Amino acid sequence: MIRRVFDLRAATFAIALGCLASSGCGPDFLGSGSYSWVGGGRDAPEVSTRAIRLRWRRQIGYDYEGAYVPVERSRPALDPGRDRLYVGSAAGEVWAMTATGARIYTYDAGSSIAAQPTLDVDRNELFVSTEGGVVHKLHASDGDLAWRSEVGGAISREAVLTDDAIYVVSDDDVVSALDRETGEALWRYRRDASEGFYVSAHAGLTLVEGHLLTAFTGGTVISLDPADGAIRWERDTSAELEAGPDGTPRFADVDTTPVVVDDLVYVASFAGGLYALELESGTVRWRDEALTGVTHITPASRRLLLLSSADLGVALIDREDREILWRKVPPRGAPGPVTVADDLVLFGESQGGFITLSLTTGRELGRIETGHGFTARAAVADGRGFVLTNGGVLLAFALPGAR
Repeated sequence: MIRRVFDLRAATFAIALGCLASSGCGPDFLGSGSYSWVGGGRDAPEVSTRAIRLRWRRQIGYDYEGAYVPVERSRPALDPGRDRLYVGSAAGEVWAMTATGARIYTYDAGSSIAAQPTLDVDRNELFVSTEGGVVHKLHASDGDLAWRSEVGGAISREAVLTDDAIYVVSDDDVVSALDRETGEALWRYRRDASEGFYVSAHAGLTLVEGHLLTAFTGGTVISLDPADGAIRWERDTSAELEAGPDGTPRFADVDTTPVVVDDLVYVASFAGGLYALELESGTVRWRDEALTGVTHITPASRRLLLLSSADLGVALIDREDREILWRKVPPRGAPGPVTVADDLVLFGESQGGFITLSLTTGRELGRIETGHGFTARAAVADGRGFVLTNGGVLLAFALPGAR
């Protein structure tokens, strides 16, 4: 089947989202904790906003001086206990760094990296997935390669780990399970991509209570048994959409990584709206067809969800009655995935700045401008944060209260 990806980044209409992607589905809550891990760094610029303070920056990706700027999607993996972070880039390298920006080592993965590295601190393991379709297992402390395994198809979302296995989903709708110790294939689930136009992003994986959840470009949401890849249930959201001139729905893809709160799975069809599905059966509890253009869902609390949407901007909704409590439409480009840090909402504009909002009111508190825009999700812990610009520059910042 032919999959035609619509480049929304090049569009000028509000659905310009071709550069959006991210990993991860869970809430990014930030406690008070110790702030000593955030260092100034020798070249730290003293740039401040009302919400966050920029501590240092480091070029880790391609340094383009022309008009073309690549999209950088990788989110840093943090190890605050050892004062380390790990981040990949479109240049194909993984950087292991200290909290002050000093390089510990780099690893050449041989292909661009969009997915967040998957870190297991206790076992000193770092898993790197590439857009070349290869998974690398490294020793996190020194970057030595343990194994590499080819799964085929670009991987743009973070892998999921269990004690014995690692799971990845590729952009061509294939879910693969690998043996964690050897990298050998355990099972593979393949779904043929339907014909039509799709937003150039893919849902990631969520593992909860024996359900390995993801969604596909044709609009199907699925629960697989992580033991063998057997289908537990599936739900086709494209059935709710009208067919286009070619007989298939346009923008039927579900690009959101499933979010589970209580017994409900939240996903969004780009054209069909927001869904709440029952975890055990996939039965539709409700659908809100007005909440369209959603590419990322982030829990803000047990009751509130944050949506990143081409049509709505960033919106805070009550998941029980679907009331929009506030929304913020970014003036330059599409909104990226959000990170919640206490009462702050952090996200980037694809063609603008890195923005801080009040979670309570949606009011803008400040922004950092770099000239390249942002697609990647920020990572935060213990009062510090890191985000990669589309220009390949890693920014380190401190949140209010950090020393």
